[in-house]
Amino acid sequence: MTSCHLIICLLYLLVSDYGCAESGGFDDSIFYRINWPGNDETDLLEIGDAEPLFVTSANNERYKCLLPSSQEEEKDSVETYDGQNPLELLSAVFPPSAPCSHRLESYWTYELCHGRYIRQFHEEREGKRVKHQEFYLGRWNMAQYHKLFDELEKQAKEKQPIPTKRIEGVNMPYLEINMTDGTICDLNQKPRTTRVLYVCFAHPKHEITSLKEISTCEYEVIVLSPLLCKHPGYRPQRSGENVINCLPVEGSPIKPKDLMMHEAESIKFRHQKVIDGETRVRVEIHPMDMSIDELEAPASPQPPEPQVSRDTSPVMNFLAGKDCLTGGTGWWKYEFCYGASVKQFHEEKDGTKTVVNLGYFNKEAHVNWLYRNPHKRPKPLGQRKHISHLYTGGTICDKTGRARQTEVKLKCLENSASPGAVALYLLEPKTCEYVLGVESPLICSILSEVDENGLVELPLDYTGDGVTVSAEDDDELPEPGGPKGDE
Repeated sequence: MTSCHLIICLLYLLVSDYGCAESGGFDDSIFYRINWPGNDETDLLEIGDAEPLFVTSANNERYKCLLPSSQEEEKDSVETYDGQNPLELLSAVFPPSAPCSHRLESYWTYELCHGRYIRQFHEEREGKRVKHQEFYLGRWNMAQYHKLFDELEKQAKEKQPIPTKRIEGVNMPYLEINMTDGTICDLNQKPRTTRVLYVCFAHPKHEITSLKEISTCEYEVIVLSPLLCKHPGYRPQRSGENVINCLPVEGSPIKPKDLMMHEAESIKFRHQKVIDGETRVRVEIHPMDMSIDELEAPASPQPPEPQVSRDTSPVMNFLAGKDCLTGGTGWWKYEFCYGASVKQFHEEKDGTKTVVNLGYFNKEAHVNWLYRNPHKRPKPLGQRKHISHLYTGGTICDKTGRARQTEVKLKCLENSASPGAVALYLLEPKTCEYVLGVESPLICSILSEVDENGLVELPLDYTGDGVTVSAEDDDELPEPGGPKGDE
């Protein structure tokens, strides 16, 4: 489909009820914006090589739309390029004397020394002592360099397409370097590996723009490199925005009536919110039953809404361990069930799960932990921002030979638009010893009710989902399945 035909389709979809007969071959790398300037700027807009097109809406509104000329910019041809291949271009940052790239996150620091290795590390100072944690996520050597060099030469001779990856809405050609033989992963007993994808970007100095775990102990890193821009095959295609100006004719309104109604409905959709009562679920319902005139008219005064008693069932179900909190945006997700367990899991597309238990709650172990660490006890109510609980007896860690354990920090999330909002984050200050941060409005009701050990007792008569739960009688609590006792 030509650019001109695409433009015509866009216009007819906006102003009429008809589609386009030819529907294949859309190029989403070319952007168009339809502008409705009115008649004031007609003389200015007529200047240039714009091609006029007259369109009529379903309501017989006529517009003269000026189509931009589609002249492609000249660019270097890949076929005539006889310079260095992309690996040779990147070799400038491979020597040990070249600077490494770093990425700082909440706990770990990542160091990518190009052409050599990538590692994550954390340093913690206690007085004059420095505790150091380090994991290599992959290494690269000269044998791998020569193998990739030969593959790129063959690719150029056979004119094979350069692989691309969609980054922020743009298909970017990339050069992939596979770093292998990292630190052994205690979850699958395999060395860690990392795919380092280099893409062309003129300004940054080899900035790590993305780093994520795409599978168990397998990582993907995206690096912005100006060196690749010297190769025409690795430059992103320029895609500026093309403006189509549509002018009303024969007394038509500035915009088609149906388009204005659609925009008004969109505004209502964005500004009206209805929060569902279910924990962790937010539902937005936006009926459209007002006209444009009614939207622009001043709102009539509404009688005050009656005060509704506060529903405490989400908090009670959370304390009873019935409503578990889940979160996480990467490869691993986290599940926290208050008073029961902390789990880290990944679910495959076929439904199979990899689960690592990070700890179970045992009151005796928790109280003993507070006795040894009195600074972990709840602070006075006026200074209290969070409470900490210890979950022990998780999956055995291969590196330490001990069961995993997690300190859960429960923090009140104030001024949230949703009472069911939850934020979870996981840190690993020591090998297989974790800190799980849980921030939610649900916690706000708990902080003032905890005892000296940071625990809350449910009412004896509380019933949830047909089950009566008593916090005073441990024998009636559901068995979490974890080992008892303290570490």
